[in-house]
Amino acid sequence: MSNLLQLLLKFYPHLKNYYFIFSKNFHISSFNSIKQKIIFSSILLSTFPIFITMVYIYPKEENALRDALIQNLDSIGHKQAELVEKWIEERKADAWLIAKNPNVPGVIYKSESSENFYRLMDYLKYTKETYGYKEIFICDRNGDLKITTSTGKAITNIAGFEFFKQAIIGSTYVSPIIPSVIPIINEYGNLERGMPTLFITTPVIYERKVIGVVCMRIDVMEINKLMRSVRLGKTGETYLINKEGFMISESKFLSSLKDFGLVKQRTTLELRLINPTTGKFTKSVEECIKGGTGYDANGYQDYRGTTVLGFWQWIPDLEWGIIAEIDKDEWYGPVKKLHKIIISIVSLLTLAVISFAFVFGKKISEPIVYLTDITKSIAEGDFSKRVNIITKDEIGELSNSFNKMADSVEEKTHALEEYTFNLEKIIEERTKDLTQINKELEKQSHDLEKAYKELLTLDQMKDKMVRDVSHELKSPVAQVQMAIDLWMKEVKKENCDPSKEEKFELIINNSLQRLRKTMESILDLSVLESGRFVFKKEVIHMDEIINQTIMGMKLLAEKKGLTLTYHPSENLPATVGDKTEIIRVLTNLIDNAIKYTEKGTINIYGKYKDSYLEISVEDTGMGIGLPKEEYYKLFERFYQEHPTMYGSGVGLALCKNIVEAHKGNIWVECVGVGKGTSFRFTLPVVQLENS
Repeated sequence: MSNLLQLLLKFYPHLKNYYFIFSKNFHISSFNSIKQKIIFSSILLSTFPIFITMVYIYPKEENALRDALIQNLDSIGHKQAELVEKWIEERKADAWLIAKNPNVPGVIYKSESSENFYRLMDYLKYTKETYGYKEIFICDRNGDLKITTSTGKAITNIAGFEFFKQAIIGSTYVSPIIPSVIPIINEYGNLERGMPTLFITTPVIYERKVIGVVCMRIDVMEINKLMRSVRLGKTGETYLINKEGFMISESKFLSSLKDFGLVKQRTTLELRLINPTTGKFTKSVEECIKGGTGYDANGYQDYRGTTVLGFWQWIPDLEWGIIAEIDKDEWYGPVKKLHKIIISIVSLLTLAVISFAFVFGKKISEPIVYLTDITKSIAEGDFSKRVNIITKDEIGELSNSFNKMADSVEEKTHALEEYTFNLEKIIEERTKDLTQINKELEKQSHDLEKAYKELLTLDQMKDKMVRDVSHELKSPVAQVQMAIDLWMKEVKKENCDPSKEEKFELIINNSLQRLRKTMESILDLSVLESGRFVFKKEVIHMDEIINQTIMGMKLLAEKKGLTLTYHPSENLPATVGDKTEIIRVLTNLIDNAIKYTEKGTINIYGKYKDSYLEISVEDTGMGIGLPKEEYYKLFERFYQEHPTMYGSGVGLALCKNIVEAHKGNIWVECVGVGKGTSFRFTLPVVQLENS
């Protein structure tokens, strides 16, 4: 007991003060008394679960709750970012549809009173009212206004504006949110100069030339609806910022900010997100502007001077940042409540346990102390002493046994000592022998089990290969047999047709090639699935092996009139793996794309995404007729959606095994039949110094 106490005081020195106070109040100078030991042991053993709860379980549960809350905040931030990006893409699509309207070239080239003008005006007004745009207008390549939905003051030439310059060079452009240069109706229905304005522009292309620009002025208030579409508690909010650190959406605390004089009309383009204590950008804004994505679970001061928890993500395509924040006090409210409940429960349990330990310890220790005194007398040579305890429990039985023992203890002491010595020696020898035998048996058992597993695996592989080979060789063998039979009939004729000879030779050669390729694929797949294939580890530069693979397959694509193109990504990092097997994956995917595409293009893309390299092979071929939930069948051995086409049905299964062996993933995407197919796979990026 004293050793246990010393160990506790060694690892938890702060308990010494409590120990001294306890000893002083209860007169515990040492633990030589069995009564004190029983009481202390009862307290210690009873409070140990409580101690474990406080030191291990409660912090673990608290961290788990904290992690869950942070994951929720992270999820909300990512969801808002996706909503914003999707909303912008929809607006860009609207601009593109307007530019493709057949009446647009006529309006740009002809007079205002043309029939094209009125048709286009009706279409623009309909689009404006349906999707809530502030204004839609079209100008020619010189920037001169040709048509507009605005009934008020309008700019007649926009050649000097950046959103026009970007569109006229042939790209769809999303402008920053900027103050308007002319008075525009604000959210209160009044004309206001400097209203926050967002333009989306796209070129009008006619006969392969840019002849004008479609411009849409977006209502920025629509972005605020997106930001408030996801609720984040009472004090939580999500908002957008630009690269200058200004808020470009409306704050949830607009009224308070107006009362403090931080903004006049709105937070958009008026509120610079500064920490009032340091005078610098808030932590989330500073990290977001750097282009980062992250969160702070410990808390920092926001633009109100309130400690908040936050998530931030930079959207590089828009040069916007999205930030989700909530007051720390609200976010950790459940954690504090849990802490109070645990403290209350632990306090009550500790008090009850200590009270029970004192009562229980005293009751148990009294007869033991009495037995101890009698034992001391007998040990000193007074064998006349007997225990006088009359109870019906184990203590009473112990007393009777003790008295009987005292009668014969002297007589049998010497015999017992001699017998014990001999017995210990025998047991020690037998134990050594049994230990050695046990080790040998364990080793033999382990060896037998290992050999059995290996034999079982080999037997399963054998059965599987026999089934696969017999299944896949039936068709090409049948074709060879059919060609030989037909040729033998043709030979027996008097006039043998030479063209049929070439035809039958081609059938036989193709079938034999298919047999060879099928056998090789089945063997390779069987080795991969058995786990016995050893992959080489080397640095792989994907740009290099993609270009190498394309060069080898470009002639095959050109024979079918297809265009095979690689679209590299900047700063594509290297990975580590088996270069030969990764080339096999690329070759199989490109070969499939060529096989199932009759016209169009095959595009290969490589990009770095979330610590993974993502390679995609996209074609414009026949697509996939399966439901999406059955796409997985394409990666099963011998499955063919179009069994009449050349192939063994093993290629995609090989690709799946190779990619997954490299800790990657492979999948397929398709809009529908006749709309092309996109096969994608990922490989983890490994730092070269760790390789």
